[in-house]
Amino acid sequence: MRYKLNEPKMLADITEGTAIIINSVTGIYYGINYFGTAIYENLLSGSTVDDINLAVASLPGVPEGTEDKIRAFIDKLIDFEILVPDDSLSTRPATIDPVIAQADSFTPGCKDYKDIQELLFADPIHEVDADEGWRPEK
Repeated sequence: MRYKLNEPKMLADITEGTAIIINSVTGIYYGINYFGTAIYENLLSGSTVDDINLAVASLPGVPEGTEDKIRAFIDKLIDFEILVPDDSLSTRPATIDPVIAQADSFTPGCKDYKDIQELLFADPIHEVDADEGWRPEK
């Protein structure tokens, strides 16, 4: 199975090796650690879960249970509706930097944050009409 970002619902950016993803419907945002971001980028490039697990298994110092952690991480991205299936992507072998994997102890992570939900929806840009544009209250 291959995956893509659930656009336009999810807005994503990768900055300094970490992914930040915002759910434009709920206002919840997600932060992904370095190792998780490497996995996420591989998924968006067309790598399958098996491709990623093979690439990680070839790295030095991989602890037991890492494959299960990777599968649980990807399941979390699907549960959060960040990723949706897309088998139209061409398959690409996965590449994982061992330094990044080791820095996060081979544990991909994704945390959801709800602390700015109200701020995101208080922004008047959400009050844009498709035909008339933004009309501030008078």
